[in-house]
Amino acid sequence: MQQEPVFIERDSTNSSNSTDDDNSMKPASYQSSYSSNSADSDPVKCYNKLKRQGSRSSIIPTEEGGAAEGGAVAAKDTKADSGTWLQHKKHFFILSSAGKPVWTRYGDESRLSSLMGVIQAIISFFQDGDDTIKSINAGHHKFVFLLKEPLYFVSVSRTGESDSQLRDQLLYLHNQIISVLTSVQLTRIFEQRVNFDLRRLLGGTEVFLDSLATLFNNDHSFMLSGLQCLRLSRSVRDQAGGILTDGKVKNLLYAMVVADGKLVTLLRPRKHSLHPSDLHLLFNMLTGSTTFHTAESWTPLCLPKFNSRGFLHAYICYIEKGVSIVVISTDKNNFFEISEWKTKIVEAMQKNAVLKNVKEASDKLYMVEEIQIPSLLHFMYKSKVHVQFTTPGFKCTKEQDL
Repeated sequence: MQQEPVFIERDSTNSSNSTDDDNSMKPASYQSSYSSNSADSDPVKCYNKLKRQGSRSSIIPTEEGGAAEGGAVAAKDTKADSGTWLQHKKHFFILSSAGKPVWTRYGDESRLSSLMGVIQAIISFFQDGDDTIKSINAGHHKFVFLLKEPLYFVSVSRTGESDSQLRDQLLYLHNQIISVLTSVQLTRIFEQRVNFDLRRLLGGTEVFLDSLATLFNNDHSFMLSGLQCLRLSRSVRDQAGGILTDGKVKNLLYAMVVADGKLVTLLRPRKHSLHPSDLHLLFNMLTGSTTFHTAESWTPLCLPKFNSRGFLHAYICYIEKGVSIVVISTDKNNFFEISEWKTKIVEAMQKNAVLKNVKEASDKLYMVEEIQIPSLLHFMYKSKVHVQFTTPGFKCTKEQDL
């Protein structure tokens, strides 16, 4: 079995790393669909709009890190002093340098003010001695700290993960916040008001932090720092890539087809590859909420590794259940042109049965038996050159006692 690379290069005559300049940047306002109504340009109204349409109720994490459907008690309703809250094997906390709660993996952060204050005091104790706290080992528990002024990120874990693994996860949480606000805006906010309550700006987008924390437990992409591509025949992948290259869209930077969080093909400019962590954040946005599943979406998005100081603009459209087209543009007024281009792309994919083949491939996991290696139970293979990995579906029978 050979996993084909899925990157397609093109000339970037209309592309650049710079997006909106610092003086014109506005808060990211996630919208479920494009609207030319001036009311949608109000950041507060746009945040409230997403808050109504995409809430934490769409993801109810279980102890194993999966998602439970209906009837379960939402993780955010768990009280901090309850036995259930204490039984979780891993917690994440985000607070400001002033000790203000920002987000917590389990429980209501507004009820954890005293705990956040203790965390801030521990960090300050080391800072007063011109030192930086990195981790604490206490029995089976590991406390890992990531200080990214003006925010502090803390993980408390008894999962056996290493310091570096937990710190990488904290960095992803940091980048998730940057993807909503940009580093420039985040710094500016706290320079103006040290005690600012960041939850006012993140309201409605915490669902992506929740989803990201869940993915850490069951998605190998984060551990391997790579992309999982959909297992697909080379001819179908080449067809999909060829269709994306048809037609020209002004200021188009990246275009990709994604199936159930796996990359099918990617159109990119020469010498401007997307960092895997940026794609992880983008895929998390696709799968972390049902908000984007119901209509064409047009949203500002910061990709921290690409440019943490400014916004790009993402067009997202699900063309089939679990299959989406994502386009990244430098032009905030490019929605209608991209939408028309998407319609032609979908027609071509349907005509050539590409969409059908992609959907069938995404619905079927390949199993390790197809490799035909005796006694092989499971594997993960990563190509360092292409920064991609593949792994079969995993099943364990009673005879295969691991």
